Formats: sequence, structure tokens, C-alpha cells
Amino acid sequence: MKQAIGYLRQSTTKQQSLATQKQTIKVLAEKHNIQHITFYSDKQSGRTNKRNGYQQITELIQQGQCDVLCCYRLNRLHRNLKNALKLMKLCQTYHVHILSVHDGYFDMDKAFDRLKLNIFISLAELESDNIGEQVKNGIKEKARQGKLITTHAPFGYTYRNGTFTINQDEAPTVKAIFHYYLQGYGYKKIAQYLEKDDKCINRKPYQVRAIITNPNYCGRVINQYGQYDNMFPSIVSISIYEQAQAIRVNKQVQRTPSANLLKQKIKCPCCGSTLTNMTIRKKNHTLRYYVCPQNLNASRFVCEFKGINAQELETSVLTTCQDFFQNQQLYSKINHTIQQRLKRQRMHDTSNTLTQKKFIENLAQGKIDVETFREQSQSINLQNKPIPAISDIRIKASLQKVIQKSFTLNMLHPYIDEIHITKSKTLMGIYFKNEPLNIVNQKTQSSIA
Repeated sequence: MKQAIGYLRQSTTKQQSLATQKQTIKVLAEKHNIQHITFYSDKQSGRTNKRNGYQQITELIQQGQCDVLCCYRLNRLHRNLKNALKLMKLCQTYHVHILSVHDGYFDMDKAFDRLKLNIFISLAELESDNIGEQVKNGIKEKARQGKLITTHAPFGYTYRNGTFTINQDEAPTVKAIFHYYLQGYGYKKIAQYLEKDDKCINRKPYQVRAIITNPNYCGRVINQYGQYDNMFPSIVSISIYEQAQAIRVNKQVQRTPSANLLKQKIKCPCCGSTLTNMTIRKKNHTLRYYVCPQNLNASRFVCEFKGINAQELETSVLTTCQDFFQNQQLYSKINHTIQQRLKRQRMHDTSNTLTQKKFIENLAQGKIDVETFREQSQSINLQNKPIPAISDIRIKASLQKVIQKSFTLNMLHPYIDEIHITKSKTLMGIYFKNEPLNIVNQKTQSSIA
């Protein structure tokens, strides 16, 4: 029996609902003798591959648990050609066919079907680009005319009948935040003061930062289309806002970089938030953690996951990546490259040997003198020192030494996009930028093989 996976995606309310997509796929699947389908879904843009449902289906494909991938339209899988080609390659490698309600059936073992699929995905990306361009042009024109380009009211404002008005209950909190900030207090300290002040509304540290950095509070709008003043009724003056930005810039220059290299990369296993840094300084040592922001200040204990020791997680991530890059396939590629280089060297040495014999003949026939023979022979020997053969065992040993000593987290972390852990603080996923593969799963499969 074929193992079938169905993928559903909806990014706007104008698109077919997930329920409708699911029912339509089931009807078509029955015509292809597919009785049971396990469905996964996402409600977000198809231009990224960092979708929970999508990542689940790619992992199942890698595990050999899928024969047919079903979808409503191909653009439900992807609207980005680069990422779609990676999915096509994955399906081809694991012999997974693709069944689309509107686009047809694609046998990934057939070159012509892969070509058709490539064309369909290219058209989906073009459609997405056109929609995006139309939206951008509309927003840009509204901004040029001095019209509001959003109906979302920031904290401190209320949207009504096409305009923003100051919210008299929230505005005092905004003024207090700017006042405390100009006095030299940080985001966390300001959040603590707001908790104690009955006249103010509690704000989390990241919300305090958002208020400080938002130009709307001085009546200004800044976006990719330009800067526009007097778009909002101001809660603070332009002078106060600009003083706050000057303080922020000065603090950024003085700030010491965090030792937590995996910041902004780890997802909370309970609520999905991005874990933030926490450093506890003792008299003789420092403790570093990655903690859930839902447990800080006024939000404390909202999420059941508190945090994880930074050093332990970083060690686990580095070890996993080292193991992954030390697999047999990598050795084989390096060995192949070295053997090709040795082959070219041997051919070059043979040619040089023939040249050397010719020098000897010229010397014997008196065409060159002894001094000229010596100079020409030395020149060849200096330029072409023979390279000894290298065994596969030596290649593995050398690569292990390089990876273990030079392959550091400091070098690696810029390329990591997301890290997933379990509630029991076990590493379960490492995703590199622009790659849907889970390094942890790849390591497990390599060790099983």
C-alpha cells in the first residue's frame, strides 16, 4: 500500500480553506487508489520553507515514510523556485511522486515530469511576484498622497474612521517610558517601574523597546517609501524622540557582545517563542542561559518552559554538527579530489621524466654544456616535487583532526537558522539557512546506516 502525505496551506482568507483543500484531495486520491492520507498544514506564506507542517513532511520523506505527496495546487507547496527545486530534488532522491488536484500527477523518476513541475513552480513564483509588486505600488502611492498605509493602531492610539486618535488611558504609559529612558534606565528596569506604578499599564521589556523605537509617537512615519511627518497626533515631541534614539545609538556602541552565540535561533518547545539570553554573574564565575521571554518580568510563569543551560546546548549543537560533517560521504568526496590531483601529478611527472631524458641526450650529443644541463635539471626538480600517495585512513584522520580542533561554534553559528529542542531539553532539530534538512535526523540516519 502506498504511503501518502497530504500538505495543506492557506495564507489569506481569500484562498481555499484547509478543510476544502483536504476534502478535494481525498476525492482525487481515491481515483488513484490511495486510501489513507496523513495530512499536515500551515497558515503562512509559501515563500519560506520554515513552516512547521512543511518541515514535518520533508523529514518524513527523508525517513522513507512517503510514496506520494498530495496537494491542492503546486503553489501550496512553494511560491519560491529555489526552495521548490530543493523539494523536487528531495522527492526525486527518495522516489516520491507528487499529486496535485489542479496540476496533475508527477512521476519524479521521469525527466519530462520533472520539467513540467519546474515550469508550474516557475509560474507560481511569477504570480507571487506580480501580486507583491501590485501591493507595494498601492502602498507607495498612498504614502505619496499622505494617506495612512495601515489600520493597525500602536499602543497609545485608537483607529477610528480612517484616522488615529490618542488613547487617553494608554498615552500616560508611553510618556512615562520615554521619561524613564531619558533618565538612563534600561528596558527591563522601565518595565519594573511600570509594574509598580498604578497610573501606568504594564509593558514587557521588548514592548518598552518597541515604543522607544517607534517614530509614530512623535507623529512621524518612516518606511521603505520615505519619511512622512504629521501622520499621527504626537504623544511626545520630536525632540524627545530624537534624544531617545541618540541614547540608543550610544548604548549600542558601548554594548559588549553576548557570549551566547545561538541567540535568536532557538525555539521554545512549549509556546514557540524565540528564546532570549540571560546571564547570571557570580563572584567567581558567570552562568549563561537561553530562556523563554514569556517568563520575564510581568509575564513570568506564563510558559511552562523556563530555560536551558547555554553551554550545554552549545556543546550539543557543535558535537552534532561535527558528527554530521565527518560522515563517510564527505570522506569519499575529499578522497576523490585528492586522487584526481595525484593522477594529474603522476602524468606531469611522466612528462618531466621524458624531458629529462631529452636533456641527457642533448648533453651526450654535445648540443648543451654541463652547466646548462645542471641548471635545466634543477629547474624541473624545484618546480615539480612528487606528491606521495595518501591513504583513505590518513584522509579520515586528518579531517577528524581539522574538524575537532578548527570547527568551532563561532565559525558555524552564522549559518544556523533555527534550533529546536524538546521539553526535556534534548536537541531535536538543527536547520541551516536556506536548507530544509534537519541535521539531527541526518546524523541519526547516518549512524543507523
